Amino acid sequence: MRTTHWALLSKGVMNGKTTIPAKAWKEEYTKLTAERKTLNQRYLALKEEVKEAEKIRKSVYSILRQEQREQQPHRKQDMER
Repeated sequence: MRTTHWALLSKGVMNGKTTIPAKAWKEEYTKLTAERKTLNQRYLALKEEVKEAEKIRKSVYSILRQEQREQQPHRKQDMER
């Protein structure tokens, strides 16, 4: 597990320094921002996939329900005869 500068700051462990190392902080910030953008893009793509899968699932269930409705009246008519 990697330790970020933020974690070190919260613990007060910065080699006895009391200021934030600006260069290291900016590098970490840039890296984490890029990682967040990448993860957000993946999230949005997966969200679209889920939306499409839900549309397909609903269509399949709709077709199955329609087929069941079409089969039910035939059974009732057959039972009356």
